[in-house]
Amino acid sequence: MYHSIEIIEEARETSLLSLHDAKLGLNMTGASQFTDDQIELMVEWASNELATMCNRVFARETLIETVLELDGGKIFLSHYPVKEIIELNENGTILVPGTDYNLDKNTGILKRMSGTLWSVPVSIKYTGGYDLPNRAPPELASACVLLTRETYHAALRGDASIRMISHKGNRVMYFDPNAANKSSGGSMTTAGTPAKRAVQDLVKSFTRFVV
Repeated sequence: MYHSIEIIEEARETSLLSLHDAKLGLNMTGASQFTDDQIELMVEWASNELATMCNRVFARETLIETVLELDGGKIFLSHYPVKEIIELNENGTILVPGTDYNLDKNTGILKRMSGTLWSVPVSIKYTGGYDLPNRAPPELASACVLLTRETYHAALRGDASIRMISHKGNRVMYFDPNAANKSSGGSMTTAGTPAKRAVQDLVKSFTRFVV
């Protein structure tokens, strides 16, 4: 399926955790060497990584998605769950929901009624995605906590993989005193950590595989 996307109303927030929930997840009950802006940046990094892993946009946006080529009888919308379809135009004709097509709001899958095939181009103006951060699914919020926690503790340890965190004029730099004694292959990565494996399990159901 080949399609184009035009964002009409961009997401106001893309992070999967609020600052309050991030601090709870990091067990930050007292003073910290990190500012609120820096914690929010870590959450933003984690949220973007999860969106990349799942190859989708989680935040709610209003957009026009135009399908130019289509294999099969289903249209898979990029932003889901779908809050509402404002207008669906099939090759110049406005279609009626429930009469001309069906929508599964949770998956963002559109089907033509009575086995009729779509006639491209199909242009769909709609609003879809999660109202973040407060309406993020618990599994995504948990995955975001895990990734944020790894970055947070790596920064506290001064791992060689974390050099600097900066945001809005605030900057913290790190030096690993053991870095000189480590081989080039000895630096820590999260690829095989229990946390990363748990994250992959948590986000499986949020990754769309078109078959």
